[in-house]
Amino acid sequence: MSADEFDQPIDALDHHDLAREVRKLREEVEALRAEYESQQVEIEQLRGDLQRERRERKDAEEELKKERTQQIARAKADVREDVQDLHDTVVDEQQTRSRADAQLKHRVNELADAADVEVTDDDLIEKDRLVRLVRNGPEDVTDRIYPVHERARALLEHADDWGRVVSDANGYRVVYTAPDVRLFLNAYFDRTFKSSEIKRVFEKIEGLAETSPRTVRKDKTRKGEHVLTVELTVDGHIFTADG
Repeated sequence: MSADEFDQPIDALDHHDLAREVRKLREEVEALRAEYESQQVEIEQLRGDLQRERRERKDAEEELKKERTQQIARAKADVREDVQDLHDTVVDEQQTRSRADAQLKHRVNELADAADVEVTDDDLIEKDRLVRLVRNGPEDVTDRIYPVHERARALLEHADDWGRVVSDANGYRVVYTAPDVRLFLNAYFDRTFKSSEIKRVFEKIEGLAETSPRTVRKDKTRKGEHVLTVELTVDGHIFTADG
């Protein structure tokens, strides 16, 4: 069939030409259907690839999140273990020092008894760690020096100015309150101190005085302010009148 024959109206075609035209159209339709089906198969494959890629990406993200969570958990566990180790070391050091101080006190009392000399609490206070901290520095009371030791030393050195000296039937003592102390520490060290830092200074002084006959106590006011009370000598000093 020539090109001109395709331009002829259908009613002008004879039976054979019409049959060929129908077959040709069927072939084109089948070809289009096959191409469509092929494209549908390809689309389904691409859709499957996309879904698989999304699942793999989600699985990878979940795995990464899980790994990061485990890393954080391990890091926290390591930190807790390090803190516990440090705490155990500090406790061991405190116990060792407490035993040493107790043994020293016992030895002093034995020597005093042998020499028929009375050793008073004031005599022992002169040798306590608070006295050594102020007179000789942190290196005389600890093997590991931290800023809190210097702050504690400054607090004890300025008891008359930074604290409130009380004298009554219970004896002499100086009372430090965190709000007042903060002002002096801020000016002395030229920085701003947090309440938690002042609390640690109070706790450090209380800890250093554990084996001393001197009474040192850390409390809180009704307003929740930290307070430190340090016993003074009979003449109202941290040490002695000439200390």
